[in-house]
Order: sequence, then structure tokens, then C-alpha cells
Amino acid sequence: MAKVRLLQLGALVVVVALWALIAAVGVVSSTALPGPRSVAGALEDLAGSGTFWQAVGETLRGAVTGLVVAIAVGIPVGLVTGVYAAAEESSRLLLEILRSFPVIALLPVFLLVLGSTPGMKATVVFIACVFPVLLQAQYGARSVTSAIHETVHGYRIPRLLRFRRVILPAAAPSIMTGLRLAATTSVLVAIGVEVLTTLPGIGHMIMESQQAGASARAYAYILTAGAIGYTITLLAQFAEHRLLRWRPPARAGEE
Repeated sequence: MAKVRLLQLGALVVVVALWALIAAVGVVSSTALPGPRSVAGALEDLAGSGTFWQAVGETLRGAVTGLVVAIAVGIPVGLVTGVYAAAEESSRLLLEILRSFPVIALLPVFLLVLGSTPGMKATVVFIACVFPVLLQAQYGARSVTSAIHETVHGYRIPRLLRFRRVILPAAAPSIMTGLRLAATTSVLVAIGVEVLTTLPGIGHMIMESQQAGASARAYAYILTAGAIGYTITLLAQFAEHRLLRWRPPARAGEE
């Protein structure tokens, strides 16, 4: 593990060094690509301002709201459609059609119906996140073997207890994978909506900085977005490790 961390840190140092070299040589103009020192200075200045933290809060508020609703809808629907074949077959066409639409392409429709409001941003995040959660929950529910189903039916275990003690634990690893993907997607989509609208947040501050010619500040906000996404990934991995402690660790080469 320590060796892997060192390799990752080394790769990061190489990328930053190349970035600094390109900026110093002047291959790309400083307006398009400011040096890492300029960006670090801009980030330090932003960290001491209330505007920065307000933008971060607005982005996280929209992302978390949409993600929570996606979880509340996606997990139950995914489990039900994964357990009952009739529910899965009847909803398959509708789900395939809905998940085929690019979320950003639907943004003008949401703007027309809901207006440029925080609720609209949360709605777009919900649409983007609900399908990874739903499909992973559905896949996890299907992973229960026929032998387990026959045992459950043979002992006449009540339906609610079956969901809680059999289906949900079996689907938990897949559900956690869906949650990890959706959590990262929620922040990216929230920022994308802010870039394309006038809604406050990190995306709006990136566009505002770009229009003002403050490229270092724009890159500082971009790095902040990346740091948030990475932090969310780490938190999701930690939660998965804690909640799925009962699962034996996977071994290399194991089928």
C-alpha cells in the first residue's frame, strides 16, 4: 500500500512539474494556462474569502439534495425490479428510454419548466444519479442465487424479512458501487449546470473568473472541484469498507 501511495504521489509530482515547465517556457499563453504558483496563490486568496466558501456550499447543496432523492428512489425501485421479473420487464423499455437522454441536453427543458432555481439544479442532479443507483441495485438483487430463493420459499420467510435479511445484504456491494458512481457524478453535474446557467456555485465562479480574465482564479476553482470529487470518492470508499466489513476481501486471480 505504501508503495502504491508513493507511485501515485510521484505521478502527481511529475504532472505538476510538466505543468510548471510548460507555463515557464511559454508554449501556452499565461492567460490560457497560468503556472501552478499563480494558481496556488489564487487558491490561497480564495480560501480566505466568504465568496469562495459560499460557492462551494451552493454546489454541494444542489449535489447532495439531488443525490439523496436519487438514492431514496433508485434503491427501492432497483430492488423491486430486480426481484420481480414482471416489474423488470414492464419497466425495461421506459428505463432504457429515460437513461438514453443526455442530462445536459435536457437542461433547456428544465429551465423552461422550473426556471433557473436551486430546485432545477437538484432535479438535473437527480436525473443524472438515479439510474446508476437503480441499475446497480437491480443487478445486486438479481445476484441472489436460485438455491437461496428456494430455501427462503421453503421456510416461508415473510416478504419484508426476506428483503431485509436476504435481498438487501446480497445487493449491498452493488448498491455501494452505484452510490460511489452517483456521488461523484452529482458534483460534476451540479458544476455543469452552474456553468451553463446563472445559478451560484463553483461552476458560475469559473465562468465569472474566465470572463474577467482571471485565469488563475478560474483554475483555482477547477482544482477545488477536483478536490471535492476526490474527497467524495475517498469518503464513499471508507463507507463501503465500513458497511461491508462482513464481505471477504477479493483475491487476485479469483474468479
